[in-house]
Amino acid sequence: MRKAILLALLALAAATFSVAALAGTTLDAVNADIAKLTADVQTKHDTVVADANTLQSDATSLVGASDKKSARTTIKADATKLTSDWKSLLTVCLADRAQLRSDIAAAKSDNRADNQALRLAVKQGNTAIRATNLDMRAAVAKARSAVLAMRASFKAAGQQAPAVPTPPTTTP
Repeated sequence: MRKAILLALLALAAATFSVAALAGTTLDAVNADIAKLTADVQTKHDTVVADANTLQSDATSLVGASDKKSARTTIKADATKLTSDWKSLLTVCLADRAQLRSDIAAAKSDNRADNQALRLAVKQGNTAIRATNLDMRAAVAKARSAVLAMRASFKAAGQQAPAVPTPPTTTP
């Protein structure tokens, strides 16, 4: 999956540079914003997926454990780190997106060819970002299901499951 994302990002970069060459300087700010947003989304993806994998592996290793207090502490720390990383990096991405929107509004012109090049660049950027976000959400969903399986194992053993807030599978 990472190879596919990397190839998509390389294709986006190549298309962005070719679109910029065709459209001249009107798209420079938009292309720079798309590149920055794509890089920040990739950073968010890498961080959140690493946190989700940690949460998933900890939850999987604690299935059937007898020490509920230790399990709660471990899972709560992992879930808190995942949630805080997600939210902090989300604010960075939202700020990048707001900057991109303002630059898109400034780059629109009466020239139809420039507007088509602008739409193409934005569409390609959105496609790459969407693929990255879907991969990240899939990792969070796997971690969430691992936590739910751990909680079910506590219930099956006759213990009360540790009450740990799990991160949402959708963006807040």
